[in-house]
Amino acid sequence: MSLDEAIEEVEALEFEDEGGPDEEDVEEVGVEDEETAENEEYYEDESGVDDEEEYVAICLAIKDQYWDLPEWFIHHYYHLGIRRFYIMDDGSDPPISSRDIDYGIPKSAITFHYQERETRGNWMQLTFYQQCNNWWGSKHAWIAYIDIDEFLEVTTPNETFNGILKSFDDDELVGALGVNWQLHNSNGLLTRPESVRQSFTTCLYDSPEELHGGSDDNHHIKSIVKTAFFTSAQNPHKFGLRDGAMTVGENGDVIESQAFRSPITKDRISLHHYAVKSREEFEEKLLRSNAMTDPKDENFWNHMENLVPTVNCTEMAQYDP
Repeated sequence: MSLDEAIEEVEALEFEDEGGPDEEDVEEVGVEDEETAENEEYYEDESGVDDEEEYVAICLAIKDQYWDLPEWFIHHYYHLGIRRFYIMDDGSDPPISSRDIDYGIPKSAITFHYQERETRGNWMQLTFYQQCNNWWGSKHAWIAYIDIDEFLEVTTPNETFNGILKSFDDDELVGALGVNWQLHNSNGLLTRPESVRQSFTTCLYDSPEELHGGSDDNHHIKSIVKTAFFTSAQNPHKFGLRDGAMTVGENGDVIESQAFRSPITKDRISLHHYAVKSREEFEEKLLRSNAMTDPKDENFWNHMENLVPTVNCTEMAQYDP
């Protein structure tokens, strides 16, 4: 089994769906605007937030993993300057917003939306992405759609996260930025460590063939989308865009694929994907997705741990906190 096939299986399990999404599936739980949304909790910032801080937001679909939120929040708030987070809670028990947690960032930066398990539809991740843009897109120029095990990094000292996005603002042919993965394996850890960034410092290797366009593991992308160009979430990786706009890579190269960008480059920006973490956390991930053990999932673990050359990647360990 290839990594692409294994990832597709895990993603399908995570959202308990089979088959492909269609427009009706994605929209059936949606609402027309923010005022009609239910089960939302806002932490209002009474001091106000300037336009620069509202420039970009993150939309995150999550179930139960409240323990992973503080480090993820802290990294993106303090090291990338992102000041707005929309947390789409897919039926956590109890709702994550009800827990008394120190997230390490101002609560005013966080908005929770809770989806009851009994009222959820098919392909909820894509529905959540549609809701994020429908409800809050007008507040921001860009929204990033990433997961709790994914951490953005600006890889050049000469740019900021906002600065990278602003370099595409005036190009109306650009509707989204596709960012290549940097996949991390377990580092041989059996139990959950205190810090993701400090602990998982071994990454999957990009072969020289990737310079000419290949199929290495890190050719997957996730998207940061211009809210004015958003039309639909096609899959967790790429989005429908209006007026012929395109998804491009960091160098302005057009991404034609539905999920991949080759050759892989991470000269300006990278998305660190901690796809398995420790063995304990990987097994928990499978249990969250499916109450029955699926032996095919071990192929994903085996691929990440044993079948692909690795390199040391300690750049994320420099961030403290």
